[in-house]
Amino acid sequence: MIITNASAYRILQNNMTQDSSTLNQLYIESSSGKAVTKPSDNPSAVGAIINGNSDIVTGQRYITNCQNVQNNLTTAETAINSVEGIMTSAKEIAVEGANDSLTPSDRSTLANQVSQLKDSLLGLANTKENGKYIFAGYNDQTPPFSETPVTNVVNYTGTSDHQMIEVSPGTTVANNITGSDLFTSPVDLFATLDNLTSALNSGDSATISAQLTPIENASNQVTTQLSQLGNTSSRMDDMITMQQSAQVTVKSTLSQNQDADLATVLSNITQMETSLQATMQVTARVSNLSLINYLS
Repeated sequence: MIITNASAYRILQNNMTQDSSTLNQLYIESSSGKAVTKPSDNPSAVGAIINGNSDIVTGQRYITNCQNVQNNLTTAETAINSVEGIMTSAKEIAVEGANDSLTPSDRSTLANQVSQLKDSLLGLANTKENGKYIFAGYNDQTPPFSETPVTNVVNYTGTSDHQMIEVSPGTTVANNITGSDLFTSPVDLFATLDNLTSALNSGDSATISAQLTPIENASNQVTTQLSQLGNTSSRMDDMITMQQSAQVTVKSTLSQNQDADLATVLSNITQMETSLQATMQVTARVSNLSLINYLS
C-alpha cells in the first residue's frame, strides 16, 4: 500500500507539472496572441514564419523608399513650378520689349526685371531641403550654382548623377533631378535670361524678338522635367499600393502560421485551470496519507 501510494503521488505530481507547463504556455499565447513564440512550438511552421517576417520588413523598406522618392520629388516640384513661372514671365517681358513704341527707358526697366528673374532663378537652383541641395546630384552638401563676378556667368558645380534608390526587387528609380538636367542642358536657362537682358538693353526690336525661341526652348526643358517628375510620382503611388497589397497577403499568411486562436486559447485556459485545481486537491490529500493511515 505504501508503494502504491508513493506511485500515485509521483503520478499526480507529474500531471500537475505538465498541467502547469501547459497552462503557462496558454497564458503566454493569450498575452502575446502568438501560438508560435519559439521554434519548438511548431517546427514545421518556423520556415514560413521567418520568411514571412523577412518579407514584411523588406516590403516596408520598399514602401518607405517609394515615399522618400515622393517627398523629394514634391520638394523639387514646388521649386520647378516656380522656375516655370520665371520662364513664363521672361517670355512675357520679351513680347512686351519687342514693341517698337517702347522707349529706351522702358526697355531698361524690363531688362532690370529680367535680371531680378535671374536672381530668383539662381535662388531656386540652390534650393535646400533637410540640409541638402536638391539639384546638386551627389555633391549635395554645397551650393551647386554660383555666379562669377564681373561676367555674371552662372556655373554648375554639382554632379550629373542621379541618386538611385531601390523601390522593388531589382528596380531602382532616380531620387532626384540634377541641376544640369533642369537648368543647363541642353538649354542654359541663365544664359537665356542674360541674352534677353542684353537684347533689351540693345533697344533693337528684332534682336529682342529673336530671344523668344530660346526662351520657349528653355520653358519646354522645364516642362519636360515636370512631366517626368509627375510620371515618377504616379509610378510611386502604384508601387506603394502594390507593396501594401502584398503586405496584407504576407501578414495574413503569417497570421495563419503564427497567431493563436484566442477563443480556443481562453477556453483551454479555463479547462486547464479546472484540471490543475482538481489535480492539486487530489495531490494534497494523497500527500497527507501516512503509514499509520494504512496500518490503522
